[in-house]
Amino acid sequence: MKKRFLSLVLAAALCVSAVTGCDSSGEGGAPQDDTKTHIKEIADITAMELYEKMTVGWNLGNSLDAVGTGLASEVAWGNPYIEKALIDAVKEAGFDVVRIPVTWMGHFDEETYTIDEEWLARVKEVVDYVLDNDMYAMINIHHDGNDTNQSWLTPAPSDEDGMIAKFEALWKQIAEYFNVYDEHLMFAGMNEFHKGYSNPSSEYLRITDRANQSFVDTVRATGGNNEKRILIVQAYNTNGDASLKMTMPTDTVSDKLMMEIHFYDPWNFAGEGKGDWGQTGTNTDGWGQEDWVNDIFGRVKAKFVDNNIPVIIGEYGAVNNKNGNDDHRRYYVEYVTKAAKENGLLPIWWDNGNDSGSGEAFALFNRYTYTKLHEDIHEAIMRGAGGEDYTIELP
Repeated sequence: MKKRFLSLVLAAALCVSAVTGCDSSGEGGAPQDDTKTHIKEIADITAMELYEKMTVGWNLGNSLDAVGTGLASEVAWGNPYIEKALIDAVKEAGFDVVRIPVTWMGHFDEETYTIDEEWLARVKEVVDYVLDNDMYAMINIHHDGNDTNQSWLTPAPSDEDGMIAKFEALWKQIAEYFNVYDEHLMFAGMNEFHKGYSNPSSEYLRITDRANQSFVDTVRATGGNNEKRILIVQAYNTNGDASLKMTMPTDTVSDKLMMEIHFYDPWNFAGEGKGDWGQTGTNTDGWGQEDWVNDIFGRVKAKFVDNNIPVIIGEYGAVNNKNGNDDHRRYYVEYVTKAAKENGLLPIWWDNGNDSGSGEAFALFNRYTYTKLHEDIHEAIMRGAGGEDYTIELP
């Protein structure tokens, strides 16, 4: 792996531009290979038409989004370097969409905002793993907005105009670098854009809307395939309730935007593995059961899907707590997946590579052996995505 990866870095270093890479013509843009079918003129399809081509997705979490500097940041949070064999295993398991979270801080000059060429090349290599498998890929700006002391993308900036300028500078470079890719690659503006988790103020909502509009305007202005590319915008904290308060960006083309929310409700079950889930369960939150899933997904559908704006659940899942709630975990996964599909929402499982049983253990694959973990959860996801009848009866 190291020898092959160093070869990639050396090849990238030979490119003339430090920002946009090089191609065989000597002009700017990502390195081009006309033998790859995904590098071609983009199809002029609507967001809804593209949504209908996708079934269910998987997140390559805690890898390219791990916070650090240089290429080694990919392994900074305990996962190995990504190999194509992992993406092959994801494809074989039945997933046809891979969301690739990418953190850019630590990989660009803080004065010029110029992105490191080797980081762009590495992101490209992973995108190619996905697209070479005839799957769909999504890339974003991820932990740059993770609401920590080091993050800079926030709804409460000290310098709003400066933040937006940095955001636009990064997206201009990313969009130009990947402009040659076809509709199998989508751009998502942000991740969980928030300041705390409470109900957002009107000012937070305004800045969220501004960032979404800046993202769309910046990508469209790069021209080429990006004039027609499907773009994904986010609600405040990618929250379902908050999405109902947002204003969708205006666009230069019609019907080419998707909306993104995340779903981990109730967090004490889905994120912490406490209690059970379902109307017969003992969940300590006392909310977030089947009726809540139906309610929030139904309201999101009415606002977006019914108005030809597809919705992705960019992250969802339930942790493996290894404490005997397997039946409830399977039921939760199957119920949420099926309810999402029935309401026109595309579910994308959050896999962070961790299956330790402590912390946020969302892993579905062993990233060293490329084998599946938790066959029962895989089956629950695929049953739900396929709209099959529920197979689990809770006591």
